[in-house]
Formats: sequence, structure tokens, C-alpha cells
Amino acid sequence: MKSGAVKNEVMGLTTTAVTVDDTGHYPGKVIPNGSVLRASTEQRFGMKVTFDSVNKIFKVESGKTGDGSSIAITNVSAAGLALFGLSAATVNKSDLATRGIASEPAIAYGATPTINLSNNFAVDATNNKFVVTVDGIKGTVELPIDSNYSLSTFMAKLEKGINAMGSNGGVGGAPTTVNGVKVSYDAVKNRFVFTTGTTGADSFIKISGSSNWGLETVEAGRGTTSTWIKPTQHSDYVGGAIQPKYIDGAGNETTNGDGFTTLPAWSPIYLDKGELTFDTGGNLVSPVEGTQLETVYLEGGKGALTINIDYSASTQFSSAFAVLSQSQDGAPEGDLVGVTIANDGLVSASFSNGTQKSLAKILLVNFSSPAGLRQIGDSSFLASAASGDPILGTAGSAGFGTLRAGATERANVDLTQELVDLITAQRNFQANAKAIETSSTMTSAIINLRS
Repeated sequence: MKSGAVKNEVMGLTTTAVTVDDTGHYPGKVIPNGSVLRASTEQRFGMKVTFDSVNKIFKVESGKTGDGSSIAITNVSAAGLALFGLSAATVNKSDLATRGIASEPAIAYGATPTINLSNNFAVDATNNKFVVTVDGIKGTVELPIDSNYSLSTFMAKLEKGINAMGSNGGVGGAPTTVNGVKVSYDAVKNRFVFTTGTTGADSFIKISGSSNWGLETVEAGRGTTSTWIKPTQHSDYVGGAIQPKYIDGAGNETTNGDGFTTLPAWSPIYLDKGELTFDTGGNLVSPVEGTQLETVYLEGGKGALTINIDYSASTQFSSAFAVLSQSQDGAPEGDLVGVTIANDGLVSASFSNGTQKSLAKILLVNFSSPAGLRQIGDSSFLASAASGDPILGTAGSAGFGTLRAGATERANVDLTQELVDLITAQRNFQANAKAIETSSTMTSAIINLRS
């Protein structure tokens, strides 16, 4: 440092002059704000610069977290470039992201064993078999029967048996084997732990065994992996040319890029439509306002459906959710219970859920000269030149009568025939009554003779 320099309290630098070594390294330690240096496994954020003394090159890395990380060295002097062994032409930002979050293996956890494992224990024919599936390979591991197992020897033999499993691959398939499975015991929670040697979403492990080992109902374990998405600037055709498009503060699409080049260095990025983002307190971060879905217009001019979704009351917690409120604007299922016809000819259906629906309307026909109709039956007529053309209309309108449901039209009844039928029915009734009376008299006479 220069003479008279002021101590940098923020970065932990001193005013004492220090000589760098042959490799150009600063031999001291820079401790921000006087804090102790964290272990390397805890240094998860920030840049990392190392020097390869063999190949005489610097290596610049991002932190261990953050998928899609990339590094660029810009605005560096010629002397600085020479120190890093770079030329101006090679100082470019990397387009390829280096994964920072490691994939996780599949882990299966057992329940509490019913056998005391702190002392030596026995393995017999009732508890020495284990059915294991690892990454699609399934087999049965059978431990040797012995009365003098320790916890360490038990885990070692079980682990060896699992890793000895294999598959012939089936017809045309290549043989596969299980490797790297670890069997351990969690002394705090008193349970066995099974960890696969593979990592990622395809890793799988399932084990079942005797309840003596807490393996009667073990849930399968699956590995996890991280994915990264590189956002790209959205563009669309505007006026026949490709133009970048942005979203302004009101949520509208625009081709005006003013203000979009002065965004803060770090800000939330929301990648997918329909995605809700919450902060660590479970509060909604995005979208800030409600969302209006695209209006749907019903067929036949029956109106439009406009749906507004308000996410402002949405939360996300690790506990089970509960319904805050619910409402219903429809009707339950119903069966048809009746059909009615009104005086104006409107046909309506009634349903068991209390709703009614208009089905159709009956039209009436009139003629300028009804007397000119040609009769072709008791109640059937045809239009003729004398009657004129038919005139359609609804019941109750001008020139038309009304309808009465369930009634018989008098003009369709032949009164003479109805009277003859009534007399015939009465005569038949009287004849039947006389026959019954005669039969009763004869029966009484026969009974009297026998007595």
C-alpha cells in the first residue's frame, strides 16, 4: 500500500506494506470486518480465484450455488490482462452455465427396530431376508444365520449383499449391477438409512424386511436433481419486422425498451406463466395484482365469460392447507320431473333441483278464410285456394287464441256418437246386473232345496 494509506475497515486490509511471493500471491489473509474465515464448505456465495502454480494460470469460479452462473472479465487494463494470461480478444462472457447445485441420491429411512442393537443380537430364518430394489434392479438379500451379530457387522453384510445384486438386462439388454449403496444407522432417530450410490431424478431405492429391523413398511426413496433455465429476450413481429418486447409496470406488452437497461443487478425473475412465487415468509411475491383471463364469447350471442383471478390472498406454507371460504353459483344435478305448456304455448321442463328450463314454443296457424279449408277427416283439414295461405303466429297474439293444456277440443268430439256409446255402455251394464241378479236367485233356490 502507499505510504499514508487509510486502513480499510470493511475489507480487513491493513496499512502495513506486504511483499508478494514469486507467484504473485498476497501471503496475508483478508478478513472482512474482522470476522473469522468460514470453512470452505460454507463459502457458498461469491467469486473464487485460484492460481495453478504448475500451469501458471489463474482460475476464476462462481459460487457453488446458482444454476446458470456465468463469468465475464471486462474493463481490464492491458497489464491486468497480461497478469491473467488473457488477450483482449478472449475476454468474453460464457454462454454455457455451470451447474452449481449438486444432484442428490435416493434415501430410504426405516422405522425404529424392535431389537436392541446396542448389544450383540441374533439373525435367524424369520428375519434374515430383505427384498431390495435399486435403480430398477430388484433382488432378495439373505444374510447368514448367526446368533452373534453386532450392528457394524450387520450393516456391512447387508450393504455387501445389496451391492452384489445384478440384472442380466433381459432380452437384448446389457447386464447391470448395483454399486455404491450405503447402509448406515441414525443413532439419534434410531433407524436404518439406505443411500444409493447414484444421484439424480432417476435414482430409486426401496427395501422391505422384518419389523425387527424397522423395515416392514419403508417408503421408497427417490433422488433429486436441479435444472436451470436461461431466459432469452422475447421478440415478435411488429410491422413486419422482429422487435424485442417487454412488459411495462402496468403489465402490458411494449416494444419500448426505455428503462429496461437500468434494472438492478439482482432482481427476481419469473419464468413461467401461471407460476406463483412466494417469499420465505409464505407471502405472495408474484404476480403482484390479479390476472384477467381471456374473455370467452358464448355461441348464439348468449353473452361472454369474463374471469378475474385475484391471487392477493394466496399463501404457501409447509403445513396442510385449509379452505378459507367457498361459494356456489350453479345448481346441483337434477332429474326431469314434469313438462308444462303455458297459455302462450311456451313448453317448459321442471327438474328435481328446483330449476326450470324453456324448451320450445308452440306455433298456431290461421287462415284468411277458415271456412274454405278442405276437410279430410274428423279433425284434419288441408289448405285450399278458398282458404288462402297459412298465417303463423303465437298463442295470445293478435288474431290467435290461447292454448289450454290437458283439455279436449270440443270441435273434435262427435256428440251423437258419444251419446250412442253412452247408451250402449248403460245397456251392457244393466244386462250384466240382471244376469247377476238371476244367478243369485237360482243359488238361493238350490240352497233351500238341499236344506
